[in-house]
Amino acid sequence: MKKIAVLVIAALNQPVYVHYIKTYWSELIKYTNSETPHIDVFLLFEEATELGMLNGIKDNIIVDRTTNLSQLCHPRFSSPMIPGILTKTVYALELLGDQYDVLFRTNLSSLIKVTQFNHFLQMKPEICYSGGWVWVDGLRDDLIAHNKIGVGKSIETLSELNHYPGNTFISGSGFLLSAAEAKSLVERKHTIRYDIIDDVAIGLMMSKHEVLPNFSELITPDKSTDGIMESLRKTGACHIRLHRFPLDQAEALWRKLSDDPVWK
Repeated sequence: MKKIAVLVIAALNQPVYVHYIKTYWSELIKYTNSETPHIDVFLLFEEATELGMLNGIKDNIIVDRTTNLSQLCHPRFSSPMIPGILTKTVYALELLGDQYDVLFRTNLSSLIKVTQFNHFLQMKPEICYSGGWVWVDGLRDDLIAHNKIGVGKSIETLSELNHYPGNTFISGSGFLLSAAEAKSLVERKHTIRYDIIDDVAIGLMMSKHEVLPNFSELITPDKSTDGIMESLRKTGACHIRLHRFPLDQAEALWRKLSDDPVWK
């Protein structure tokens, strides 16, 4: 049986993030610890985060001990997401080492349908860098389209990327890595571009990828809570992204999920 780690980019700087952690993610951790011990869930935080409210799940928290972030990314190019999300990811991969066969990197606004997720991964003969939302051979074009290349940018010319093997990237809301890929990424951590968004930076490092049709589904808050629950019951997706849900709607959905935990 494959051993699986779920790595969740986490923060407490928005009320909806606190809600997701104290409800769904805390319940998922309790469930996987009890019912699927080959699946471990870890919330990835930055070092300065005050975590006292999360003592009940402290064994499932990884705090990034990376120092001197300015050496990885010039402060001119840093943001709340850069380089922190990437350093948290690489730190967790290094800390966990070769303990897991499969690693799934995701975020707080995601839901995992555990039974479907586990069945999919156990039955899949080979796992590689993969996910449901993939920009195939579009990484450099995406950087250009988003005005990330040029004088005064962190990447001044595309030729700076010539020695990177990848030109495909997968949405950071949910991508899989094999143990070998995670190890390779850690071994090459000093060559990672920490000055760009994490999913693009990881894609640059990867020479191989796979598109997983119907693995992920995006749910927006323009439906009623009952309508969203119906979508969650019916979907064959393993990974669901709750896209930009306001706190009140996220709370209303959790009340329904508490009575009908379709994520199990």
